[in-house]
Amino acid sequence: MGAWGVAVFSDDLAADLRDEFRILVGEGLSSTEAVDRLLNEYASSIADDDEKSVFWIALASSQWKLGRLEERTKNEALRLIGSGEDLRRWADPKDRKKRAAVLEKLREQLVSPQPAPKRVPRTVKSANDWSVGEVVGLQLKSGRWTLLRVIGHHEDKGGRYAVCELLDWVGEQFPSAEQIARTPIKREANQRGISQFGFEDPIKSKDQVRVQRLGISSRPGQRCGGYTFLVWPYMDKSLKDLFGLE
Repeated sequence: MGAWGVAVFSDDLAADLRDEFRILVGEGLSSTEAVDRLLNEYASSIADDDEKSVFWIALASSQWKLGRLEERTKNEALRLIGSGEDLRRWADPKDRKKRAAVLEKLREQLVSPQPAPKRVPRTVKSANDWSVGEVVGLQLKSGRWTLLRVIGHHEDKGGRYAVCELLDWVGEQFPSAEQIARTPIKREANQRGISQFGFEDPIKSKDQVRVQRLGISSRPGQRCGGYTFLVWPYMDKSLKDLFGLE
């Protein structure tokens, strides 16, 4: 876990808590039930002097914005803000001052009337069933196709995702299985050399037609590990920025 800024959610733990709280409420849990679940799941963070304040402050902000702030979370967040415990995490005086301003703004928000409860839709979890070695066509923004090959899977609370490597091929007609087996892996053209990524299945029907299972399998060119993640809304931009494909 780590922070990259002084904002409430410029922190890995805070961002995870915001997402998980929304997921639990979307599944039908009340704020109290969701917090009870998170208290158990994040027991080690709550026991940590630094992460404890992140836990309660992130939850309080998340709950207020959704119109679901419970007294327990509100009181604990206000206590931590008032005590200055959270500010001990910031060694740089300038960062500490900026964080203090963020917390004061949040304090004012928490003691003000919260908005009406917002509907939180149930999170649709990914359930990718592609096999390791399976080759899948992905249509680029230009209308041409490139090829992905499954090398493993990533599983988390959002579901199951394929981890793929990109093959160094672009065209309008898919090559044969024999040609695919001989096609090398395409890597990012800089020092990082990214060559594998978690693939988020598209949800919208207009995007789903851009993904085509070919019924072809070939041996992966690398082991699954050290991958980045490409999310569908930014797929075209990521393919262009990382691999020069469009």
